[in-house]
Amino acid sequence: MDTKILEQLQEAFAEEIKLAGNDLGLLEGLVREKLQVVGKGLLQRLVDHGSNGYEGSSMACRCGGSMKFVQHRSKDIHTLFGWITVKRAYYHCSDCGESSFPYDAASGLGSEQVSPGLAKACCLLAVDDSFEQSSRKIEALTGQKVSDNTIERVVYQVGSVTQEQQNRQLQRFLEDKQIPESQTMPERLYVATDGTTVHETDGWHECKVAVVYFEDKQQQRKSCYIGRFDNSETFGWHVWLEACKCGFRQAGQVIYLGDGAPWIRTEYHRHFGKATFIIDWYHASEYLWDCGKKLLGEGTKPTEDWVKKRLDWLWDGRTKKLLDDLKEHLKKYRAAKREAIDTLIRYISTNEEEMRYDVFRAKGHDIGSGAVEGACKNVVGKRLKQSGMIWSRRGSSATLALRVCWLNNRWDELWRQKPLAA
Repeated sequence: MDTKILEQLQEAFAEEIKLAGNDLGLLEGLVREKLQVVGKGLLQRLVDHGSNGYEGSSMACRCGGSMKFVQHRSKDIHTLFGWITVKRAYYHCSDCGESSFPYDAASGLGSEQVSPGLAKACCLLAVDDSFEQSSRKIEALTGQKVSDNTIERVVYQVGSVTQEQQNRQLQRFLEDKQIPESQTMPERLYVATDGTTVHETDGWHECKVAVVYFEDKQQQRKSCYIGRFDNSETFGWHVWLEACKCGFRQAGQVIYLGDGAPWIRTEYHRHFGKATFIIDWYHASEYLWDCGKKLLGEGTKPTEDWVKKRLDWLWDGRTKKLLDDLKEHLKKYRAAKREAIDTLIRYISTNEEEMRYDVFRAKGHDIGSGAVEGACKNVVGKRLKQSGMIWSRRGSSATLALRVCWLNNRWDELWRQKPLAA
């Protein structure tokens, strides 16, 4: 900044600066406070001297007619520096009755009285925390009071735009079959899928989650998340599109991890049939523990010994020995215990090919679903499953879409598209 301007600012605030002395914290607060005032004044001045959407006495209307300039109309806007007033050019078409404020679309303004900069800051806080806490934090960070209801409406607007962009991307692919380009060529790509539940106004509903991950040339893990309240087929298409962006078609190896649920297996066959399918170790272990608890009780030493012995067999890929052992157990038990063993036998028999953990480990494959288990907690649980939260479907979908956008490092790209004005 020009030295002369800095000197003028120092002179203007000389008395307050003297009172702050050498306390850096007080000086920081003072400078921020004064720059807020200067920033608001400068922003208002720049807006006042702009054309603010004036495009002449008339402009074309979508109906084929002409919109006439009527007047400049004022709108109060809450910005990062405080409230300013913008006088925008207003046009009206007498043929179809449509009206327009060209400035709003060009500057990224929406229906709320919140500037794009302040809205972006509010949304950034709200992808991690409740709207109430985001309201408190935005005031602490910027000095601007924005109600939790306003933040909620802004998040729903921007998140819905994000979700709609994803939907349009899928629709375009289904129409023109243009596969997204990938900028990477990973040696090994993982696709892990799972589901979790979210409390909505009409009960608990499944949110499907996936993570596509690989190591870059610097051996740093790169992850891309997908989280949606879709049916399995639609969700599968979204996962496939994201996988293509991450180099699915160029990868030397593709590993598909899941718990063996029917919908997960269906989407594997639909999109990733040539990949190596692995039933993740966590879910396989969980089935053994569930059976052991039903046979020998929860938290008992016999249960622990029984399960660990059979987990060792499973770990070593000895599924035939495990199945033979379980079939022998069928002769010893009746009723609920017999059903527990039978359920485990069906699960292992159905997924035996995908439980060759000795082979997978020898090839260096991940056999656990830690990435997607973590995604269920980090992508969905951390934001949508906080204590007492009950969502509308629009709210849960929009907030989740916005959170995924942030986690996938597409935040600035989203705001360049002026989502408030969409």
